[in-house]
Amino acid sequence: MKILERIIDKRLCSIITLSTNHRGFVKGCGTIDAIHAARLLLEKHCESRKPLHIAFLDLEKAFDHVPHQLIWYTLRERQVPEQLISWIKMLYTNTSSHVHCPASTSDNFPICVGVHQGSALSPFLFVVVMDTITHDLQQSIPWTLLYADDVMRANTTRGSLQEQVLLWKSYLSQWPAPELTQNQIFRNQPNHVHH
Repeated sequence: MKILERIIDKRLCSIITLSTNHRGFVKGCGTIDAIHAARLLLEKHCESRKPLHIAFLDLEKAFDHVPHQLIWYTLRERQVPEQLISWIKMLYTNTSSHVHCPASTSDNFPICVGVHQGSALSPFLFVVVMDTITHDLQQSIPWTLLYADDVMRANTTRGSLQEQVLLWKSYLSQWPAPELTQNQIFRNQPNHVHH
């Protein structure tokens, strides 16, 4: 199964172009890139003594709650051929799981949502879904950074940032996807920066 998943993953990567805001599960990008971009933005504003407000947003348990219908929708939006989508659907048809604990093992139960844990294909599928459903809300790097199910938004005014966060919450609530459950807003204090 892993070989088929890798073949499909490679094919999807050749078809789909993601926004440059993604730093998680993307070849050639990683945590260091996201941290570096955020840090440069913060340092630039501190040095010029300009205010900067940053919100960190989290889609709680997003990996486990992506509806399969949303996956098929986003693949079609990205012009993935139906035959390739049908191969992916085959991997998600009649899947089940069970829970092992020291006392016993549960009965099998169907898996109807989420991308598969441990699958070679799942990270890219998840990023494609996130990129598609947030495409209209993204701004250029470093004002918007996405890393898996985490989002960093930045703005020079608190009010504008709060409006953007509310817009994200409202927009994401339209999709049958996980809710934006946590956010923290930070502000640099340019008046207290020392050179």
